[in-house]
Amino acid sequence: MKAIKYPLSLVYLLFSLVLISSASYSDEATGPSTSVHAPPDAVGKVSLADQVKAMDKKAGAAGWKVRNGCLPANRIKRIKFIDDQTALISMFGKKTAILRLQTECPGIKRSGYVTYRSNSRLCARFDRLSVLGGSGYSCRIASIEPFVALEEPVLEKDND
Repeated sequence: MKAIKYPLSLVYLLFSLVLISSASYSDEATGPSTSVHAPPDAVGKVSLADQVKAMDKKAGAAGWKVRNGCLPANRIKRIKFIDDQTALISMFGKKTAILRLQTECPGIKRSGYVTYRSNSRLCARFDRLSVLGGSGYSCRIASIEPFVALEEPVLEKDND
């Protein structure tokens, strides 16, 4: 099964949209005065709210050690840029975080970078990454957030 990784904030946004749309749909379908009951085949299934709570617990700052937008430098295994503004941070312990720069930093993906840290942590809003190769670009880190891996749903085969 292939795992897909999304930023935690995007996961929360998507789940909240699903919850809001399902609540408004169920209100329209049943009318305001009737109560909504779970279908009989839903017994034993984990609710979406419980899944979000489990993900929140799994993605707590303790596992990633991301606190106040800072990550200990000794936890970082590798930083790989996806584009000129976004990078994935591979950490020891099989965790991944996403690093976003405040502005696009032309050439950072292609040429590489030098990190300028103020202490033994990599911190958003304080630390910078500079593009190698004499371009002179230096970009401030906007955010560092944990990633959560979501599994693609397994499609059930029709038994008809």
